[in-house]
Amino acid sequence: MQSVISIQQLSKTYASGHPALQSIDLEIRQGEIFALLGPNGAGKTTLISIICGIVNPGSGRVLVDGHDIIADYRAARAQIGLVPQELVSDVFETVWATVKFSRGLFGKKPDPAYLERLLRDLSLWDKRDAKIMELSGGMKRRVMIAKALS
Repeated sequence: MQSVISIQQLSKTYASGHPALQSIDLEIRQGEIFALLGPNGAGKTTLISIICGIVNPGSGRVLVDGHDIIADYRAARAQIGLVPQELVSDVFETVWATVKFSRGLFGKKPDPAYLERLLRDLSLWDKRDAKIMELSGGMKRRVMIAKALS
């Protein structure tokens, strides 16, 4: 089975001289659940940022669903949905409008049936017309996941 994320000899040293990653090798296969744990400064955010195309790698290779994040960055990024640590959303907007807007940001055509299925799967369908500020913390987190998957 092909890896969804394949990382070979990935290293990153920042301009300050701080080595954030040193020769990382990692394979994550479809269906696996993977947790990235470590102390502050271990390179977790740098690794995720490189995979998502937010930070340039120093050396090594990263493939997302078989697509090189540098050579085929558009295809690689199309496979990634990032859920940020902080809750970032317009609190005055509805769940439906937020998820629909996120889809449009990435040039995806409107697909109300897909968005309905997504919100149902995340137990948010009955909250589709609720404003983000009216939701519990857990529901806000699920909206962020819906935005990433949309």
